[in-house]
Amino acid sequence: MNRNITKEEVTLRTNVENLWMGSAEVDARPFLHYLQYLTYGGLSDRDNQLHALRALGSYIYNIRNINKINLYHLETALNMLGHCHEMEGEYDRALDNYEISLGICGTNNAANWHGRRVLRLISG
Repeated sequence: MNRNITKEEVTLRTNVENLWMGSAEVDARPFLHYLQYLTYGGLSDRDNQLHALRALGSYIYNIRNINKINLYHLETALNMLGHCHEMEGEYDRALDNYEISLGICGTNNAANWHGRRVLRLISG
């Protein structure tokens, strides 16, 4: 997995960051909803696919969840939600999620690539 954009970003990493930068980490529940979205889409089960998308968005954005859950990788959850919106053709919503993700973690974030891809789709 190549997680750096520039050589400068690599030099900014601490020793601890270098240990885990080859891994992708995600919280279980957002990942479950993301996998459900992908699976139901592959099965052409549109109702359940949209339900999984709503569940993912609700889990991330529902204000009632803020004190009840610990999202340790919120930027990754936002990237998954953005990717779902991207697959729905909702490019503005996808870009919004990628932008929030980059605000949380600006370097070594897949939102850099996802956002560029969406911008190419919009302008292309």
